[in-house]
This record gives sequence, C-alpha cells and structure tokens, in this order.
Amino acid sequence: MSTANPTERIAEWVAQVQFTDVPRRVTEEAKNQILSVIAAVHAGHFSEAGRMISRTVKEWSGGKEATMIPSGERTPLYSAIFANSALSMALDYDDYLFGGHTGHSAVLVTLALAEKVGCSGKDFLVAQVLANEIEGRVGASVSRGPLHDTLGSFIHLIGGAVVAAKVLGLDKSQIQSAIGLAMTQPNRMLEAGAFGSDGRMLAVSMTAPLGVQAAQFAANGLCGAMDILGAAHGFLANFGQPPVAGGYEGLGKVWLSDTLCYKIYPGSAYLDTTIDCVLTLARQHTIDARKVKAVHVAANPVALEMDAVSAAYVKGPESLPATLHQHIGYNVAAALVDRELTARQFSRERIRDKATWDLAARVQVSRSEVMAERMRERALVKSAKDDAAAPAPLDLDSLDLSGFKMSCGAHVRIELEDGRTYDAEQEVPFGAAGRPYDERRKSVEDKFRRETRYTLRKEKMEKAVDLILHLDQANSAQLRELVRLCCSERG
Repeated sequence: MSTANPTERIAEWVAQVQFTDVPRRVTEEAKNQILSVIAAVHAGHFSEAGRMISRTVKEWSGGKEATMIPSGERTPLYSAIFANSALSMALDYDDYLFGGHTGHSAVLVTLALAEKVGCSGKDFLVAQVLANEIEGRVGASVSRGPLHDTLGSFIHLIGGAVVAAKVLGLDKSQIQSAIGLAMTQPNRMLEAGAFGSDGRMLAVSMTAPLGVQAAQFAANGLCGAMDILGAAHGFLANFGQPPVAGGYEGLGKVWLSDTLCYKIYPGSAYLDTTIDCVLTLARQHTIDARKVKAVHVAANPVALEMDAVSAAYVKGPESLPATLHQHIGYNVAAALVDRELTARQFSRERIRDKATWDLAARVQVSRSEVMAERMRERALVKSAKDDAAAPAPLDLDSLDLSGFKMSCGAHVRIELEDGRTYDAEQEVPFGAAGRPYDERRKSVEDKFRRETRYTLRKEKMEKAVDLILHLDQANSAQLRELVRLCCSERG
C-alpha cells in the first residue's frame, strides 16, 4: 500500500480491489445489508413522510434510468437515489457499522447505478463493500466532538463517489479527483433538523447523488483536491475535534464490515436492547400494559444522550415520528401496549393515543453504570467525555474485529400494580454484531419478508431473497430483475 496522503491511499485501494480480494464473510454481510436496506425502503414507503417524498419525486421530470422502490416508477438516476434513500431513512430503520449508517448509500446508489449502466453481482458487492469501508473510516476519523454518526451526513458524499467511481471503472487519479470534488463542501445535519423535523430523512438524498455527480465530473476530466481529507485546510483539519489518527489505515486488511448491525425495530439503535427486554418480558409473562405501575429502565449512556436530545422536540401526542425514534418513554410504552415495535407504532394516529402517553409518563430512566463500563471496555474510539486529551490512534492495521460486540445494553424492570416485578437485561441487540451469525442472517430475512409482504406476492418475495443471497453469481440482467422483483405488481 502506498505511503501517500490518505485521499491517494483510498483512491489507490478502490481502483485495485477485485471481488477475490474481499473475504467471503464480508460479502455475506453485504447481502444481509441489502435485505435490511430494501426492507427499510418498503417500510418507509408506507409512512406519512415517505408518501410525501414519493409524491414530490414523481413530479420531477426527466428520463427513465432507474426505479423508485417499491412503487416501480421509472425516474432519472438521481431521482431514484433521492427517493429510495429517503424512504430507507424515513423510520430510522437502517443498518449501521463502526463509523456510520452507511447502507443507504452503499446499497441504494449501487442498485441505481447497476440498473442504469449494468454490472455483475460481484461488481455490485465490491462497490457496496468499498463504500461501507470508506464511509466507516471517514465517520470514525471525526467521531470525537459533535459530528457523531447521527449527524455525519457527509459520509454519503464520499460513499456515492466511491460507488460510482468503481462501477464506472475510473482509474486511481480520477477516483482521487472524484473524492476531492465530492468532499469539497462536506455537510452535516443540524440537531434541530435531525430531531425536530422530518428533515433527517433527506440526509442521504441531499448528499449521495452529489457524490455520484462528482465521480461523473472526474470521469470527464474535472480535477478535485488531491488530498481533500488530510490537507492542512482539508476535511480532518476542519471536522475533527481532534481527528482520530489512523482512521484510514488497514484498507484491505481490517474490514469494518465485520461490525455491521441490522435493526429489527424502527428507531435509535441505542434503544434496541431496552425494547428487546420489554418485548421479551411482555411476551413471556403476558403483561397487561393497563396494570403496569412503573417501568424502570437502566440504559446505556448513549441512549440517555439521544433521549435527552430529543426531549426538546417532544410534544406529547403531537410529536413527530422522527423525534420519537430517540425517545425512551414512548418506545417502551408503545411496545408494552402493542407487544411489538414496528412502523405502525410511529403513525400519526398511533402516536396520538392517550393511554400510551400515560404509560410513557410512568417510565423511569436512569444510567446503568454496568452497561456504561461495558461500552467503555469495548469502544474502538474513546469518547471525548471519557478523556479530554487527544484520543489514542485507531490502529486499523492490527485491530481484530472478528469478536466485535455492539455493546449498548440495558436493564429493564417492569413493576405491576399487584406488586409483581419482572426483570430482563441485554447487552447486544438482536440483529447486531456480537450476536451469532445465523441469528443475524435470519433476522434480516425475517425483516425483508415482514416489510415487503404488503407490496410483493410471496413468489416474488422469495425469488428476491434467493437472488440477493446468491448475488455473487448474478449477471447484469438478473440485477435489473432484482429491482423489478422488489417493486409492486404495477411496477
């Protein structure tokens, strides 16, 4: 590997990687990610905000280069990326890995480009994996400070550029320019927009298409900054507080894809273990939510932080779904009342239920020092709150991620009016890295089937699952067929 600047090292690696260079375990995780992301698109399609996005994008004029999922409308390339990525974010129902929530661009940009220009399944998986690896590293390199993965929408700029550069076959110099152009104006979400409006669902829509355009400009000779990431006045210097050294090492040696996690509920990943506990107890003991005196949640510190951030925007029964995805009280109450946490619990009508808010007021939240310590022990990058000094370098050349656990635990105690209490504790969410592989594969297959059952006949659904699980054997015609399989009958 070259010892040149980080932008050049990334471009060199992206240009030279072939399918045979990617470990099989990584391509299998990529298939899981495809199932998870397409399921999220289908789920988002039926949300109120999702329908607003679809109506708007259908009004845009242009060619028919790619497809909106699941409606089946043919649109220009950028419109398809915009619509599909917005739907995938509508319910905060995405996958994530160390450094960022990458799947929206890694999967959906690749899918749209594969449909327009054509590529094999192996080429698809390589481009997707590259986007995951680069986006995760970019996110991790500035993970100290305010630009945590929730607000770091800039990763999709470089993700879109990397996918397009690989699919279009750009050389090292062109890839370097594509990255330089894409990251010339790196953007971030503002907290008020991310937690107090529907705007968060546009984070990828407003960035990933620009990354694709940057690669297209580079292909036609436009020159970008040759070290936009590491230059004295470049990305790291402006966005790292301070930057995490070593974030761009280990390319082709350490695979951040080993840390991929898949949500089985809409909402913040840091609340997932709380919901795991609540649903386990509710189902095991047939708990009647009307007879619950109190719910005591001892949560991990990040769940508490996200809950506190959302609190300023919570308006009770008039709250927006985007706000409630972070709110511990509402999630716990809705899950207890309905014995599920799905897209249905985040419809405007469901949010207005008074009984759910009455129960939410009886949810008592505290910090679990046990879970906080486990998070610190397993953290790959030390939090700024734990250590005010510069963070230790992230040694990606020697880091072993094979045993990585997504530690964001919780302890839940449900207290009934008759004095009975039930307790549960969980450190790693269902569907997350650290759970058994077969369990995680089943979780994404179940998610795909659950969220596509409203639009796809069972025959199409199962054919799509089979094609995704054998994507490394697919040709360009079969990839286009996959898009059709993921759309409603009229598509």
